[in-house]
Amino acid sequence: MQFLYSTNEKPEAYLEGKGNYPDAPKRCPHKGCHMPVRLKKHGFYKRYIILKGLEGYIRIRRYRCPVCGRTVSMLPAFCVPGFQYGTEVIIGITREACRQGNIRRTVREWGQHLRQITRRHLLYYLSRLQRNRRLLQFGINEISPALIRLGAITGDKKWTQSFLEETRCLNPLQFNAEFHRITGKSFMSLYNMVA
Repeated sequence: MQFLYSTNEKPEAYLEGKGNYPDAPKRCPHKGCHMPVRLKKHGFYKRYIILKGLEGYIRIRRYRCPVCGRTVSMLPAFCVPGFQYGTEVIIGITREACRQGNIRRTVREWGQHLRQITRRHLLYYLSRLQRNRRLLQFGINEISPALIRLGAITGDKKWTQSFLEETRCLNPLQFNAEFHRITGKSFMSLYNMVA
């Protein structure tokens, strides 16, 4: 199980192994346990991250429940669970592609900072955002009630463009952590939510 947390530390600190890690959870989050006992530190694991102008392995803190023995990983908000590219990269490149309306140009421009980004990545991210519309709409409504009007926009492509433009006012890292806290899912996770 993974949780996201907000941090003021720069990603470079995590590359050097000097990141500021959160305190252990005070309750086991796993189904069937939920014991009110503070989890114990259980070491680290390495995770590859690609950010604009920065890439490498960072250390992720793990905690273990002394009752059920299951572990919890704490990811900084600049990470997206299951993806190598960071939050700001995914939101930034999809927003720019929608704004420009030209995927090739967007990839070429971002490729100066991200040597491994391809059109396939960008198309995949856009498709995933469109397919996650219901979950994203639910999360964004909870985070910022002012954005509820997005629900009235029809068409997945138009909605994705509006979603990315409206979230411009939100900090991508805070949005990522808050969305995960509310829904228990990453904004990029594929989850068919019935509305």
